[in-house]
This record gives sequence, structure tokens and C-alpha cells, in this order.
Amino acid sequence: MTRFGNRHGRAGDAVREQQRRRDSLLRIPAVRRLVFAYVGSALGSAIIAVAIAFAAYQRSRSLVLTVVVLSANALPAFFLSSLVGRLATRRDPRSVDVLGYVAKVVVAGLIAAAAFSGNLSYGLLVITGLVNGSLSALMAPAWPQLTQMVAPKDRLAELTASFATITAGASIIGAVAGGVVVATLGIGWAFVINALTYLPLIVAIRAIPGAPPEHEPGRRAIRAGFRTVGRNVVLRRAFVLAGLLNLAAWPVLSALPALAHDIDPHAHILGFLTGAFYAGAAAVTWVVARVRRRYPYGKVLFVGFLTAGLMLLAHAALTSWREPGADAVVAAVLTLVPIGLAVSLDTALLQALVQLDSPTDSERAVLAVYATVTTIVTPLGGLLIGAAADLISLWGALAGCGLVLTVLALSLRNRLEVFDQLDPRDSPAAPTGHHFALAHFLGAEPFHDAFARLHDRNHPARP
Repeated sequence: MTRFGNRHGRAGDAVREQQRRRDSLLRIPAVRRLVFAYVGSALGSAIIAVAIAFAAYQRSRSLVLTVVVLSANALPAFFLSSLVGRLATRRDPRSVDVLGYVAKVVVAGLIAAAAFSGNLSYGLLVITGLVNGSLSALMAPAWPQLTQMVAPKDRLAELTASFATITAGASIIGAVAGGVVVATLGIGWAFVINALTYLPLIVAIRAIPGAPPEHEPGRRAIRAGFRTVGRNVVLRRAFVLAGLLNLAAWPVLSALPALAHDIDPHAHILGFLTGAFYAGAAAVTWVVARVRRRYPYGKVLFVGFLTAGLMLLAHAALTSWREPGADAVVAAVLTLVPIGLAVSLDTALLQALVQLDSPTDSERAVLAVYATVTTIVTPLGGLLIGAAADLISLWGALAGCGLVLTVLALSLRNRLEVFDQLDPRDSPAAPTGHHFALAHFLGAEPFHDAFARLHDRNHPARP
């Protein structure tokens, strides 16, 4: 009877735990405030991204110079790393982010005033990118700490995934809205809207209760991460693929201002094209959840790279062949949706696989290296595409990217099988921690066993 009672009690605990997991995180007031404020901020960011891209190309008429403006946000991160580390370990993340967003409101207001007065020059756009990039770099470590403060520990990955989903959805709506705002109201109003969307986020962050999490300063994290990657063939191959993807695929976004101008010079067309790319990207979670039930990781990565390459070739051919106007816009939209899906599919899988195969004692260092590599490579790819477009043609540059990805997929098809050792279909247990969230994201609820195997291999029990 006692044994039955204990078993019944354990079953009841399991049911209550499952019910607690099903309860919406939005029932937590701090989470609810932060999520709703983040929705507005993500929309504002998407609107201003389209406005800046449109303004930069209109003023420079050069894809390389447009990429310089769009890449200016990333440059300060390399020079501010030591200061970023000190802020991350010595300052309350709420204070860091609140002061950063207040500064961004001021910057947006000043640029809006310049736009309304007709003094928004190309040089001012570059300076704006550098200032905003500096603020973003200083604020970046604070956001993960804020999410830790508002979410239960075992649901942190769920909240993080929610922010990623919000960003994807806001990118679609905000891109289209940004084009409409610029076309109808002007660039100045895009900056005003962006500034206003920061205000609810400032209020939500100030209202976060509790003490910030404690972190040990890791001065040599990047070096340790590189050593770990160098010793692990799976991580090494994942990093190479991620670098090539960010070099030849993601920079296509920076070519959209020139593409939109060639097929239809109105600002709202740039919004439509950007929204089409992100519409494909937004479907990635739904697609991953289905293809992972049937195919191993290597095959999914191969199909993603091959699809991105072939669709970029088709995109270049169709949009260059069509006369500027509605037909060219439709052709561009229809090809950008699968391109966005394929690129996001490979990006999501590679990032998840890097996290899955990273040993627990160096996981954060490996992820820091991963973020650094992708941050460096993407602007370089944009500059290469821009230079090729200015020297040859836009269509030739896009076709070149498609050719690189297609050849890469075909030449590395067999080597991608190394990722199949992480396949969630072979072993009997249940995942724990962030691997449970990754299993859920990868559509692997029926395959919890292998994630437990990976957890046991990478996180061995300490004596």
C-alpha cells in the first residue's frame, strides 16, 4: 500500500509539474510587462532598420556604402569588449539597460530633428550607427541577466525562445510598416516612432524586482572557447558552416535596398522585400519541428544550404529578367520567402548543435566565440557583396552567393553526416535543463532519449 501510495504521489507530482509547465509565463507580472514592452521595441527596431537602409542607399547610391552604414552597429563591439565585461559583472543590469535605452531615445530624437530639418546626411547615418552600436554593445550582456531575474530557472529557455519568436514576427510587420511610414510620412517619423517604443521597455525594466544574478568574470572566455572548438571536430565543422552561411547568405539582407531600388524605387517596396525574407524566417520553428521527425541533422543542413543556393540563383535570374515593376516585385517576394526559411533553418540548427555538443565547463565560452565569429563575418560578407555589385552588377553578386552555397552543399554533403551523431532518435532517457528546451525547439519531443545521452556525455556526474 505504501509502495502504491508513493508511486501515486510521484505520478501526482509529475502531473502537477506538467501543468505548471503548461501555465503561461505571462501570468508572471514582470514577464508580462517585459514581453509586451519588447513587442513594441522589436516593431520599432524593424521600422527603423528599413528607414536607415532606404536613407543610406538613397544618399549614397552605392551598395558598399549602404553596407557600411548597416554594419556600423557591429564595429564598436570589438573595441568595447573589456568595458562590456566590467559592466556585465559589476553593475546592476537594470541600470545598464535603462541608461542605455534613455540614451537611444535621445539619439533617435536628435536624428529625427535632423531629418525634419533636411540635414540627415550619409555621414550622420554612419555616426548614428556607431553610437547605437556602442550603446547596444554595452547593453548586450544585461539582457540575459534580466530574463534570468524574471523567469523561473527551468523556463528560461522558453522565455528566450519567446523573444526570438517576437523578433521574427515583428521583423515582418515592422519591415512593411517601415516602408509605408517612410513613403507616406518621411524618415523623421520613423525615428520618432522608434524612440517612443523604447519608453515602455524602460518602465518594464525599472519594475523588475529582485537582485541580479551573480557571475564570475571570465577574462579568458574567448581564448578558452577557441581551444574547445579546435579540439572538437563537430564544433569545428559547425563553426565553418556558420561562418560560410554568414558570409554568403545573411548579407543578402544588406543588398535589399539596392534590389528594391532597381525594381521599384518606392520605400514601401523595400519593406515588402524585407518582410518576405523574414516571413520565411518566421516559419523555421514550424518546419524544424516536422523535418526533424523524419530526417537526421546532416540531411536537413544539406537541404537548407542547397535550397538557399538554388533559390538565390533563381532570385538573381528572375528579378534581372523581369522588367522593373509589379512582376519583378512578385518574383523577388516569391524567392525571398524560401531563401529566408532556408538560411534561418540552417542558422537555427547550427546554433542548437553547437550548444548541444559544448561541454558544460566551456559552453558559455564556446557560445561567446560563436557570437563573435558570426558578428565579424556577416559585415564582411555584406561588404564583399556590395563590392561585387558595384563592380559587376547586383544580380551577378547575388548569383555568386547562390553558386557558393550550392557548390558548398554538394561538396560537403557526406561530411555533414558528422552531425548525425547528435541525432535524437537512439537512446532511452529524458533530457534535462536547456537540452529539454532544445529538444522541444528541434521538434524532438518523441526523441528525448538522445538528448539525455548527450547530456550525460557532455555533463558527466562529478564524484
